[in-house]
Amino acid sequence: MNYFKNIFLAGITFLSLSCSPEDSEKTSQEKPKIEIDLATVSTIAVSDLDAYRATVSAQIENNGGSSVKERGVCYSEKTNPDYENQKAIPSSFKGSGEYEVNLSGLKDNTTYYIKAFAKNAKGIAYGNELSFKTLNADVPKFKIGEVKVSGVHDIWIETSLVENGDAIIKELGLVYGITGDLNIENDKVVKQDEVKSKYLSRITELEGNTSYYFKAYAITENDDVYYSDPATFSTISSGDFSYTINGYDENNPVFVRLKEAIENVKYYYNNYTSIKKHVWVNYVPGVTTADANFEGWIRFGSNQSYQQTGTALHEVAHTVGVGTHSKWNELLKDGVYQGTRANEILRLLTQDEQATVKGDGLHFWPFGINGAHEDDGKEITYIINTLIIQGMRADGLPIN
Repeated sequence: MNYFKNIFLAGITFLSLSCSPEDSEKTSQEKPKIEIDLATVSTIAVSDLDAYRATVSAQIENNGGSSVKERGVCYSEKTNPDYENQKAIPSSFKGSGEYEVNLSGLKDNTTYYIKAFAKNAKGIAYGNELSFKTLNADVPKFKIGEVKVSGVHDIWIETSLVENGDAIIKELGLVYGITGDLNIENDKVVKQDEVKSKYLSRITELEGNTSYYFKAYAITENDDVYYSDPATFSTISSGDFSYTINGYDENNPVFVRLKEAIENVKYYYNNYTSIKKHVWVNYVPGVTTADANFEGWIRFGSNQSYQQTGTALHEVAHTVGVGTHSKWNELLKDGVYQGTRANEILRLLTQDEQATVKGDGLHFWPFGINGAHEDDGKEITYIINTLIIQGMRADGLPIN
């Protein structure tokens, strides 16, 4: 019995010695260390190549024993590009390690050198080097319209973007000056609000009776600038419109309104026509609305709605031949105005190729402001009305 007891006690002692904390800690500390290497990556191919873009495919073949924190492509116009040069990363990648990188904003007709890269805890690994050459770019092409319209200080020009070219266009406009050697860095520009295939530009603050050169321009996403061939057009000489208000009374609000209206007419005729005309303004309460004759005599009635700029422009048109000269009837056929220039002006400024001036024995439309209901008070309405009158003068309508 004592024999078995001794054996039992000896076993307990052995187990106690075998399971000591020191031995357990020593065993834990002796786990083998994992060696980390650089990843292995390959640059595979270039595809979808055009003037400004390319797609590069690559693959991580081995992560080197550590997770890959960043992968992508280094590229440069010089050989042996590295992480410090331009680089791009993929938007997604496969679990097999394959990924694609889309390069954009490249220069056309240019050779680039590329290397795939992969970054892990060990550092940056590079793949093999490939090269490619971007294609020649198709550039934007413009057509400047043959019809142009000018006032004394303004020119309107229509431009068509015939071809967009390969690059995305971010800005369109016109650059202008008094010589044909124009560029957007040194000369004035009129920028369009949006990029579209056809647009109308208004150049303002010009000198009267002066020839100007202009070019259409486009700026692409790469900040390249392209120009049309230069074109030229001239502003017109200033008009000489004057008036007399018979019986003017500065304390009478009717005369105050009439003076403001005829002063506005003076502004529009002197800035958007070359017409020389003197008119006499009269307040005649018995006149229902207003009337005028070719000799320049204008009568306004007591209806306040007709003591405004629109009516004044309408009546002044009568003093320069609209409905008051025999030539007016020669310019109308079956209610359609036959003159070329006035129709060109209407079509350009409304951007409606089908628009036509129409009329009867006394009036024309659109923009004839034939009644207070057509007077919207907008400057562009008054400008187009006046420019159409200038066009009618060019078509042979006498003014005196």
